[in-house]
Amino acid sequence: MRLRPQGNPSLARLNFVYIMADDHGRQATSCYGGRLLQTPNIDRIAREGVLFNHAFACNSICSPSRATLLTGKYNHLCGVRKLSESFDRSQQTFPKLLRQAGYQTAIVGKWHLATEPAGFDFFSVLPGQGSYVDPRFKESGQPWGRGERGGVLKHGYVTDLITDAAISWLSNRASAKPFCIMVHHKAPHSPHRPAARHLDLFKDKVFPEPPTLLDDYNDRAPEPVAKQLAWSRLVQQAEPQYAPTLQKLIGDRTQDTRVVYQEYVRNYLRLVVALDENVGRLLDFLDHSGLATNTVVIYTSDNGYFLGEHGFYNKMWMYEESIRLPLVIRMPPGLRTLPPGSTSDALVGMLDIAPTILDLAALAVPADVQGRSLRPILQGNTAGWRNAFYYHYYGTIAPPRDDNWIAWHEILGVRTRTSKLVFYPTWKHGPFWEYFDLQTDPHETNNLCNAASAQKPPAELKALLRSLAAEYKDAEAAALIDGAAR
Repeated sequence: MRLRPQGNPSLARLNFVYIMADDHGRQATSCYGGRLLQTPNIDRIAREGVLFNHAFACNSICSPSRATLLTGKYNHLCGVRKLSESFDRSQQTFPKLLRQAGYQTAIVGKWHLATEPAGFDFFSVLPGQGSYVDPRFKESGQPWGRGERGGVLKHGYVTDLITDAAISWLSNRASAKPFCIMVHHKAPHSPHRPAARHLDLFKDKVFPEPPTLLDDYNDRAPEPVAKQLAWSRLVQQAEPQYAPTLQKLIGDRTQDTRVVYQEYVRNYLRLVVALDENVGRLLDFLDHSGLATNTVVIYTSDNGYFLGEHGFYNKMWMYEESIRLPLVIRMPPGLRTLPPGSTSDALVGMLDIAPTILDLAALAVPADVQGRSLRPILQGNTAGWRNAFYYHYYGTIAPPRDDNWIAWHEILGVRTRTSKLVFYPTWKHGPFWEYFDLQTDPHETNNLCNAASAQKPPAELKALLRSLAAEYKDAEAAALIDGAAR
């Protein structure tokens, strides 16, 4: 059934504005209770819409997550499992299906899938990771060449320029047709180069430390692979901009970690401030143009991010900060069923975005899409929803110059409402498991897999993990799980 805003039947189809940040941990948003800064514009979407408290990445790293977004499928099916793999642009995506149904489609900002965007009437995307200041953009109608090179130079700050491009496209589109625009920001991905207006922001502020900043990994994984975790630790990171600070460290783990944390989080949050400002610019444009009355707004990130938790930065791991996404969705006023400002505890994820948009656009969701439409949840119905979420991170090629980077191995796992089982099948010293009771151990510091009293819950979760691998047709994962059982 086609959705229409109440009281205005002439508006037959919804429009969509999908905003994606890069590496935006939800602890750096105030609507999720973060104590680091205020994000009034992201909060506004939550205040006027629905906040999803348990939204997850299927594979917590950039390119694979973006491929899942477009297809609604896990990475073994959509073909981008690692950063080194390119997206098959001939496959089915939700922008293609929208366009075939008469929608105008556009994407601006970070693409990061190597091949030329397909299914869009217009694109203006960064080559590769792009630059924060005076970046280049590759636009539709121009030769594509290699995805990480080329483009037209534009002067300014990339977060502002991406929003400029989005507003320009919205202003000049064919007004008689419905639209979907994807606004993909580079921020707050490293390097943490802030806008000139924010260079001194937070200069003298001392930020609260996360409870696990000084985690010693005692008596649990990742202690067995401590050497291989070096690249994820704040004090051993490879980000060049922090080299001067790292060179001054005194060798005291506690003090050094605290020093690096403060510098790191100041720079990161400066990027989040610019990001939030530009979310506000886009929301204001929708309001002032009248488009807000018939436009769904979605805000999320491609993955979560560590901001000092467990002494880490970066992502990939299956700990909460890495896999949980900020996800807020605002429906047009006439279509709201849940009251504005509602929160959902349903287990949802990146693979659910494509079927949600197709469903809200009154289009059939293809049978091979593995995600599920969030429309029932947005309308207050969680009956029959999933009770566990499946995760599969594939790692990447380890750079030969640094043995520590061998840590980029596979991680499988299942997250339920109250617990989590993590499986490391390909580590140097053999497979191992982590099991966390999230009700009693929300910070994930007590691996219960070695506790005699906890053998039954891991066994049940192992069986659940195996069944989910089969359900999602992840044959390689199923073989790894079966191999560990022998």
